[in-house]
Amino acid sequence: MPIMKPLSLRPLITALRTLTLLPVPGKDADNFADAIPYFPAVGALIGALVSTLLWGMARFDWPLGSGALAAVFSILLTRGLHVDGLADVADALGARGPLERRLAIMKDPHTGAFGVIAIVADVTLKTVALSRIAASGQWALAIIPFIAARSAQAWVAVTLPYARPEGGTAEAFVRQARTIHLVLAVVVAAFCSSLAGLSGLLLLAPGLVLAVLLRVWMKHTFGGVTGDLIGATNEIVETVLLLFLAMALQPF
Repeated sequence: MPIMKPLSLRPLITALRTLTLLPVPGKDADNFADAIPYFPAVGALIGALVSTLLWGMARFDWPLGSGALAAVFSILLTRGLHVDGLADVADALGARGPLERRLAIMKDPHTGAFGVIAIVADVTLKTVALSRIAASGQWALAIIPFIAARSAQAWVAVTLPYARPEGGTAEAFVRQARTIHLVLAVVVAAFCSSLAGLSGLLLLAPGLVLAVLLRVWMKHTFGGVTGDLIGATNEIVETVLLLFLAMALQPF
């Protein structure tokens, strides 16, 4: 009878190192795409830390300050990686020219006016949403948008080709990604969201729908996906769902 191999934590380590600044010991996965199923779990961890911050700030009775601090904390926790992607995509969309020019602009490390506007808008909207969530006292539900956003990353990474012929930072994740990675990511996302009850699953659903729409748009506009587009996907889904949640909640 063959001996079962122990479950490797290396894909989880890769997911944590890729999506956060948390110092994680151990070796990375041999196949980077094996980390994709763990993306929603990392999102749950980030969301839990943000929710804990909102809960801890509740004693000060300052929703706006709590929301601003939580928004900045969530961005710093991810090393600003996704916000940087959003800014690069905004600059690319603001420029005129063929696809090659837009891809070149996204690769440029400098941030233009459209990128700055995108960052300011993202942080402002997150602050407003998290402030309302802080005032409502429904801190646990704030975890779900972070889960949905990382699930959306998995969706575009698995279902789209890599847009740059010459390769790039996220190429290993995209080119090695398989359908099974996406299936497992959705299962993990559903499990994590279900811990918040039916409300968690209901909030996850529009995030996945938004991911499908973004996938269609990226295929049409860029012919595929890049690391910047994966990061932008995260920010768009996360911010939209936080706003949706904030509008649905009533302050206590």
